[in-house]
Parts: sequence; structure tokens; C-alpha cells
Amino acid sequence: MSAEPILSGSDLTEEITELREEVLAYKPGNVSTCADKIDFPEQLHIGLFGRTGCGKTSLINSLKFAAHGKLRRSQWQQAAGQEKAGGHTMFRKLADITKKIFVIDNRGLDEPNTEKAITELALQLDGNRGYSESVEWQGASDGNDTDDTEDEDLDLSGLDLNMGHPIGCAIFVFSARHDLDSNTNGLAEVIDFLHSHQGRYPVAIITHVDVAERNHVEDLKTVLRVSGVSDIFEVANLTTEKKLLEEPYQHSLLSLLERCMTDGDETLIFKHYQRKEQQRKKEIERRREEKRRKQEEERIAEECRQMAEKERIERENQMRRELEDQRLAIKREREGAEKQAREIQERERDRRYQEAIARVEAEKQVEIRRIMEANKKKKGICEIM
Repeated sequence: MSAEPILSGSDLTEEITELREEVLAYKPGNVSTCADKIDFPEQLHIGLFGRTGCGKTSLINSLKFAAHGKLRRSQWQQAAGQEKAGGHTMFRKLADITKKIFVIDNRGLDEPNTEKAITELALQLDGNRGYSESVEWQGASDGNDTDDTEDEDLDLSGLDLNMGHPIGCAIFVFSARHDLDSNTNGLAEVIDFLHSHQGRYPVAIITHVDVAERNHVEDLKTVLRVSGVSDIFEVANLTTEKKLLEEPYQHSLLSLLERCMTDGDETLIFKHYQRKEQQRKKEIERRREEKRRKQEEERIAEECRQMAEKERIERENQMRRELEDQRLAIKREREGAEKQAREIQERERDRRYQEAIARVEAEKQVEIRRIMEANKKKKGICEIM
């Protein structure tokens, strides 16, 4: 989006008034066509990311000026007693723009494409980084912006500093006064990550355009577009010296807020359907797992059945073998008994035969002796005669 206003005069003033009314009346879901299908939170939280000194803190005051049309410095809520490093905060701060729009300022991010920085970014986007927890950008300087304005008191005592808020819209802040390489190094990887994580591309805002050379601003815009940022807003920041924003910058800031409102709702819708898709995939996976488990149970049951059948067949075969062995043993025992009986019968026959022979022999001997006696008697009679 071009930051150069296409309106001027009364048209620009009227447009600013309409945008301001829209911003002040905004609550999450009222710019969405799916408001009746999704539970929207009470507030939209916008996350600011950028290197140290890019003007994030002053940008927040500028956003509040644009939203209310007067200087109302942003109100901070941060953990009391937070440790400091080099005089700069290591933590995040939450500031109100309207009753429904809040901005989260960050510790300076100088190397966005490191693995640790992307991990930290994911924690913040999902609301899993509390305000009392130290931000862990790898390679980042220990600092926040240095052109802060003083804060007024705001009662946010009900805020749990151990908890965070999901970020509905991510804004990368670049200063037109900084070196291009240090502003955009590794940005493309982070933009791709944000798109996959949020379903929306981040927007970029270039601060300090009123004190920078125009060709430097155009060069920075070109680099950002090459990195994948299509919506770029140009603003001047409120500081302790600059207490009034020109209407073109107010228009740019209000347009930025309008974009954040749309992105916030669209991100919530994306997250809603992403969760539904994840739930659908989990349900599919659960069903697949249930099917795999059932198949595994059936396989185990079949194996058990086959094993039981195998054991049954083995038992039956064993019983048949034992019965066959018993039958053979009985047969052998019977055959042995029959053989023994035959042997006894044979021995008895032999005994009787021998006894018969012995009787015959005895009878023959008796007969022979009788004959011999008879012959002797006959011989004796013959001799006498």
C-alpha cells in the first residue's frame, strides 16, 4: 500500500474522521463475515517487531494520536522489577490504542531469521510468552527504542503478566534513518514463516520518513517488496520535540490500523479453520490409528487363534501318537503273551513227547526183558530135554 495520500484538503479530513470512527468503534469480529461462526476475543493485539531504535515506542504514541486526534501517550503495562540489560528492557510491553486495540512493544530484533528468533516469534504470535518473561531473540541488542515519550497512568492491574496474548496482526517496523542491510537481512524467511503461521503476510511501516532522504525511503520500500512485503506504510513519529502529526501521516496510521483490524479478524478466522483442519487431521489420524489398532488386535487374535489351533492339532497328534504307542504296546504285550503261551505249549508238547517216548522205551525194555526171560525159560527147557 502506498503511503502517499491520494486525498487532500477536506476530503482527507473527512476520510480521517471516518477512519477514526471506524477504529474507535472496532471490536474483534465486527469487520468479519464469519463473526457468528467464530468466538472472537475481547481485544485485538498488534505485535511490533523491529531492530533497536527503529521507533516502535514512538510509533505507538503516534498510533494513539491518530486514533484519538490528539496527543494521548500510550500507557504501558510491564512487570515490576524486570531486570535490565545495559539500561534497556529485556521484556515486552503492552500499550492501549483504544479500548479494543492493544499494541505489544518488543525488545529490539536485529537478526530476525535465526532459528531462536523464529522460535521466539512463534511463542509470541500464539500468546505463549508472558510479559514478565525475558524475550530471547538470538543476536538481538539488549534494547528497545530510545525515543520514548513519557507515559501516563493506566489501570491494567488485572493483567496476568505471566501470560501473553495471541497476536492478530504482525507489523515490522523499519526506520528510514537506518542502514538497509541491517533493516532487512533475513526478512524474507521470517515473512514466509509468518504467512504459514498466521495465514497473513505481515505489514511494514517505515518511520522517520520526515527526517530521511526520499530516495532512501524508496530504496527501503523496494527492498521490502522484494522480501515479500506488499503493504508498506510511511509515517513520521511523535517525539518529545514533535507533538503534532500532519494529516497525511494520520491517514497513513489510521489506514494501518484499519488493515490491522482486518488482518486481526482474518488471522482469527485462519486460526479457527486451521484448528478445525488440525482437528480433522487428528480425527483422521485417530481413526487410522484405531483401524491400525483394530487390525493389530485382529492380527494378534488371528495369530492366537492359529497358535491355539496349532496347539490343538499338536495335542490331538500327540494323543494319537500316545494312543498308537499304547496300542502298539498292548499289541506287543499280547504278542509276547501269545508267544510265551506258544512256547509253554511247545515245551509241554515236548515234555509229553519225551514222556511218551520214555514210556515206550520203558515198555520196550520191559517187553525185551520179558522176551529174554521167556527165551531163557525156553532154552532151559530144551536143555533139560
